[in-house]
Order: sequence, then C-alpha cells, then structure tokens
Amino acid sequence: MILFFKILAGFILITIAGLFIATWFITRNIEKDFPPVGEFTLINGAKLHFVDTGKITDNNKPAIIFIHGAGGNLNDPMPIYKPALEEKFRIIFLDRPGQGYSESFEGSNDVATQTSSIAKLMDELEIEKAIVVGHSFGGALTAAFGVLYPERTAGLVLLAPVTHPWHTGVDWHYDLGNTPFIGWLFSRTLAPVAGHFIYPNAIKRLFLPNQMPVDYKETSATKLALVPKNFHSNAKDIARVHQHVEIFKDRYHEISAPTHIYHGDKDDIVSLEIHSINGLSKDIKNSKLFVLQDAGHKPDYVASDQIINSIMEIAGQH
Repeated sequence: MILFFKILAGFILITIAGLFIATWFITRNIEKDFPPVGEFTLINGAKLHFVDTGKITDNNKPAIIFIHGAGGNLNDPMPIYKPALEEKFRIIFLDRPGQGYSESFEGSNDVATQTSSIAKLMDELEIEKAIVVGHSFGGALTAAFGVLYPERTAGLVLLAPVTHPWHTGVDWHYDLGNTPFIGWLFSRTLAPVAGHFIYPNAIKRLFLPNQMPVDYKETSATKLALVPKNFHSNAKDIARVHQHVEIFKDRYHEISAPTHIYHGDKDDIVSLEIHSINGLSKDIKNSKLFVLQDAGHKPDYVASDQIINSIMEIAGQH
C-alpha cells in the first residue's frame, strides 16, 4: 500500500511538472505570436498597456476610449473601430489591468480600482472628457466610470454589459481559478493546456448564433487569455464583479451623460433582460436601448456600423 501511494505521488508530481513545462511553451508561443502593439505607462505602480491614436487636437471633440471584455485585450475592438474613427477622433484602446500586457494593481484590482485607471490615464494624456465604450465585463467599468467621474464623461456606449446581479453563478473554471493556491496552480498548469485545445470552439461561442469573422482569432489576440497571469486575473475579475454590481446597481441613476446600450436578443452569456432591459435602460434616464435581433454576445462586431453612428451622435457629429 505504501508503495502504491509513492507511485501515485510520483505520477502526480511528474504530471504537474509536465503541465508546467507545456504551459511555458504555450505561453512563449502566444506572446511571440501576439506581442505588445502599444506603449506603456505606470498607473498606481503597475504597467498599463495602451494604444493612443493621438491625431485629433480639436478640444471640442471628446476622445473615445474602448474597454474590452473578460479575457480580452485592446486588440479585440481595435481592428474595427480604429480605421473607422481615427480620422475623426482621438481614440484610446487599453488592456484592462490584469489582461493583455497590463499588470494587475497590487492589493486591489477590483472593478472600481480598474475604473480609476481610465481616469488616471486620461490625466496623463491630458484628455478632459471622453466617450467610453465598454463590452461585456468592460461594461461594468464603463458604467462605473459614468457614476464615479461624471465630469469626465462625455457619453457612454455599453455593449452587452455586465451591470446587475444575476443568480446563475459563473462557469466552474472561474470558480476554480479564483480558489486560493489551487487557483494559482490551476492557472499555471491545466488551464492553459486544456484551454489551448478548447479555445477554437470557446471563441466561436461568443458570436453564436452569428458567424465569427474568419480572421478574428488572429486580429483579436484573444489567445492571450490563456497566459497564466491573465487567466488567473480574469478568474478573480469574474468572482469580484458580482459584489461590484450589487453596490453599483443603486447608483446608475446618477448617470446623466448620453448613454446608448446595445444587446443581442440571443445572448446566452450576459442576460439581456437582467442587465439591459430591466437594468440600465430603466436606471439611466433618457438612455437609448437597442435590442439586436438574432444577435449574440458580440454586438461590437455584429452592429459595428450602428455603434459607430451612436458614437458620432453622442459626440455631436451628426
């Protein structure tokens, strides 16, 4: 019996070591394929990775800031919105703290603290006001920005946003990834290796029932979500967001900036009814809700022309 347990322990250690090695190779290849594309600055002592088009100097025009969703990075919205808007506005794309090539804030990386990074980056770039566009988890930051920084908010565009409490929990791998010590180990062994094989189908699910663009995996760099530090940070983000929306659900009525909300009626990841119909559209006075027929969780791609029109309308360019 003792021999059996020794063999079992040895097998477990060898397996874990093998997974660590496989994770190292996967991470190296991902970071080689998708290197940083922007510049870095220090916010609260942590590196923040961002792209600033910086071309427009018209003080009468707000800047446009894009906030990606869970497990995303600045490359997700940039291929669509940068070519469409860069000749008209100054546009900022950023990796949320703990995602892409941005570091997590030490001590607290909760939604409100991440939201403060937007305001502090605006300070550094000497941007007075901005229209903030946020998808999914990024919608939590976007709505929080409108509450916490009304004087800096020229408008909000929320895309399938996470903003209100829900009762169905989250996927098991987020719970496991957020478990003390086990989450750290899981994020650096099994998660990247399993994720490497699951990724192609998982990424397609974001778009269902719509078709994923054929080049999306390459242009969005979403495979960066499998990098251990990003996976672990994302799991903690998902675990913390419920507490955040419990607090902020009673504050969205404070938002007075022009607000447009887009949500697909076939979104099975973030509930249209909870977050947008019975949530933000009722909470924010004079907000506009656009329910997209036969659309899933990626209105940023499916309805990009409409969203660009919303940005132009809020900016007073129509």
